[in-house]
Amino acid sequence: EYARVLAVADARMPDSATLHAAMRSKSAPVRAAATLAAGQVHLRVAAPMLRVLLRDADTAVAARAAFSLGLLHDTASIASLDSALAASATVAREAAFALGEIGEPARAAITAPMASAAPPVRSELLLAAAKLRPVPAPTVIAALAGPDLCVRWAAAYALARPRVAAGVSALVALLDDASLQAVDPHVRSEGSYECAPSEIRAQIARALVRPVTGDSLAARATVALRRLVADPAAHVRINALRSIATFGDSGVAVLVAATRDPDPNVRIAAAQSLAGRRLAGDLWASLWNADTSLMYRRGLLESATRSGVVIPAQSTWGAAGDWHMRAALADAAALAPSAARGTGIAESLLADPDPRVRQSAVAAVAAFLDSTGGASRRATVVRSLRDPDFFVRATAILALADSARASEVPAVLASYALAARDSGNDARIAAIRYLTSAWRRDSASFSDSVRMAVSALRPSDDPLVRAEANGNPLLAGWPGTEGVARPARWYEGVVRDIVAATLAGAPLRARIETARGPITLELLGVDAPLTVENFVRLARSGFYRNVHFHRVVPNFVAQDGDPRGDGNGGPGYAIRDELNLQRYSRGAVGMALSGPDTGGSQYFLTLSPQPHLDARYTIFARVVAGEDAMDRLLQGDAISNIVVLP
Repeated sequence: EYARVLAVADARMPDSATLHAAMRSKSAPVRAAATLAAGQVHLRVAAPMLRVLLRDADTAVAARAAFSLGLLHDTASIASLDSALAASATVAREAAFALGEIGEPARAAITAPMASAAPPVRSELLLAAAKLRPVPAPTVIAALAGPDLCVRWAAAYALARPRVAAGVSALVALLDDASLQAVDPHVRSEGSYECAPSEIRAQIARALVRPVTGDSLAARATVALRRLVADPAAHVRINALRSIATFGDSGVAVLVAATRDPDPNVRIAAAQSLAGRRLAGDLWASLWNADTSLMYRRGLLESATRSGVVIPAQSTWGAAGDWHMRAALADAAALAPSAARGTGIAESLLADPDPRVRQSAVAAVAAFLDSTGGASRRATVVRSLRDPDFFVRATAILALADSARASEVPAVLASYALAARDSGNDARIAAIRYLTSAWRRDSASFSDSVRMAVSALRPSDDPLVRAEANGNPLLAGWPGTEGVARPARWYEGVVRDIVAATLAGAPLRARIETARGPITLELLGVDAPLTVENFVRLARSGFYRNVHFHRVVPNFVAQDGDPRGDGNGGPGYAIRDELNLQRYSRGAVGMALSGPDTGGSQYFLTLSPQPHLDARYTIFARVVAGEDAMDRLLQGDAISNIVVLP
């Protein structure tokens, strides 16, 4: 029964009979799985049943019913979800989350109970309020006061993330609260997110940006930020540096000083935040010599290029032996203030022997397609449709797709034919997206021969490719995006090996062996069984051996799982999303995506709470040991292996 539910969710089959039967099962785990699957497959006809299950005796079932109603954005369920706010905290938190997903129609249900709700539920209501436009500022500001740090953090987030100008004064005043001065480790409460004082200070630092403070509060905000750039917590300093950079040249001295911070990720954030600042040439040289790490210097290179400053690396890195340096130069070229400067740098790298460099170079040239002289640059990008690398071609096609034209369709069709042999599907997806865009924009210019050539394309076996044909009458014969379920015994194996072990209190664990030390994960076999199966299988096969963290954004995420090393690689297939009730608190492990249902091998660790990612990316694990190693990660750090623990 459980295996059949997994098969329906995996194939995205609108099998209401199977799910409705499972939602009536005597087995609570089966009911819970089916209830969640109804939301995951967007089975709108299940909404009435989900409303009934909000009152299920098993809180896991009832909580999943609330969550699924949120995935369905079911406005008819607002009253039922409002009533569920009075249920147990487990259910009430999910009801609050669902109301936030529904959004504006649920405004009253979100704001009315906020002052009286129990702290865990109030926190979730505040996070829901952060999704409203406008944010109900007075109600949120009132929650900044009080003893519960989780509530205060959620209120600060609800003002900082959407950048609510009305909250600036209250946030600045909050910085003087004695209870927020403690240097606490990251802690957890009964709520979903960490509630350390430093996390609240980090949100204050994030909120105080120049477009929000305006002239009237700029002085108070900069005084507060100058305090925060000296905060004991590195993640607070990082946020403060990013905010103070929005105040123009008045913050330059602070940014320059931060390039000498003892924490390397703070130094990187400072280097990245110098973009747009016109510093003396000798100061750029001094900053360059202050830190020899690749990511720090990459940040400086991008900042200098964006500022229109010429530094030696813009010439020397193009001939560097390390492809990372050449790709970094191409990425920086896209930030140049003029098309002539940017393409002048990028075009020299279009013939680079490494496809990862060529991809960055094509993207840089494409960044200036709308500038004067764009026709010649467009021709350059079109030539890249014949590149032997699939992601170079995908980058080129997608760059052209927003302004697709019939005259380029033959070249795209030829590129699509070339993509049939690709290990990844990116170029195939991009090509069909281009063809659909070209038809919508320029169908009158399609010749009969071009129409016939497009119509003659064989339907793809890949649902992600087929999804791009939606709305293109020339591909109207292509089937929908439902997948094909695997054999029943495969799903039964997942239930036996992953789900049952988790339900029995013995979830699988894995250890990421990094250059900074081991990081231990607990895998969430009930919340995301298919994703866990995929991760475990890849790890046991040695797929993750000797890969690198190709993306580390200070105080945001650390991402790896790409054997190419540039963020564009994967296992050659995609798995379905398994959006679930887990939250992106610090140490959550989520699947990296390029769109819905595009997960493969890449995953990311959240270095700080990120509620805006909730129910957007599958969470399949949590860091349970090695947080210190996680905090020290830098972009480019090696992973020797990922070991599934016995």
